[in-house]
Amino acid sequence: MSEPQTTTRPALVRIGARTSPRLRLLCVPYAGAGTAAYRTFPQALPPWVEVWAIRLPARESRLAEPPLADIRSVVDVLVEELAGDEAFGPAPEGRAPLPYALLGHSMGALVCFELARALRRHELPQPAHLFVSGRRAPNIPDELPAIHRLPEAQFLAEVRRLGGIPDSVLAEPGLIDLIAPALRADFAVCETYRHTEEPPLPYGISAFGGRSDPTTTPEQLARWSEEADGPFTMRLYPGDHFFIHAHHRQILTEICRDIDPGQP
Repeated sequence: MSEPQTTTRPALVRIGARTSPRLRLLCVPYAGAGTAAYRTFPQALPPWVEVWAIRLPARESRLAEPPLADIRSVVDVLVEELAGDEAFGPAPEGRAPLPYALLGHSMGALVCFELARALRRHELPQPAHLFVSGRRAPNIPDELPAIHRLPEAQFLAEVRRLGGIPDSVLAEPGLIDLIAPALRADFAVCETYRHTEEPPLPYGISAFGGRSDPTTTPEQLARWSEEADGPFTMRLYPGDHFFIHAHHRQILTEICRDIDPGQP
């Protein structure tokens, strides 16, 4: 597997370059995670799809940077970086831009949604499709008590109880302490989020959910349809909040079909 390639934009990381891609899949991680959350995706995708991922401050190579703790700060940074990047920004005159799609899991789904709306407001290149996973529709208020201001030990205990950390992270001694600042900030992003009304996005939305996910019911997932002016599909898989890892190959196959219905 090739090493991720960071561009001059610190938030944009290409995971496995393709020789002749026809589409870029830009992935936004869940709370506390970085680009490594999607490191296995290129092997499960056809050569025409190139995987990129977002690396926010306070994780991986950006560990020393302070985290961003509200959705507006996150989206503003991403809009600026996408607008100035040759892979995602406006194409030079005479050259057609390469299409791209957004994929986000959990917090990443919320970031993708608000990023898509911000790109539309700024009249920047739009994604061809929005893929959301493990997150209720953004117009459903969070009914769980906020935990991002709790003392460290209590905060981490609540995150574990809510299933907000993958088992692979729990198994690594010291790793939780390392990602705790980013994790707390990401929970603040979600818990302080307030939905505002805007017209539905002018393209399709596909939603993926875990049948045993304690954070998102099928009914809450289905309400993503209210944010799409294009086709909407919803698919459920066995598993809890992190079903996306166990079923990533099947999910990526469905992503390709939604982007190009002619795919097998």
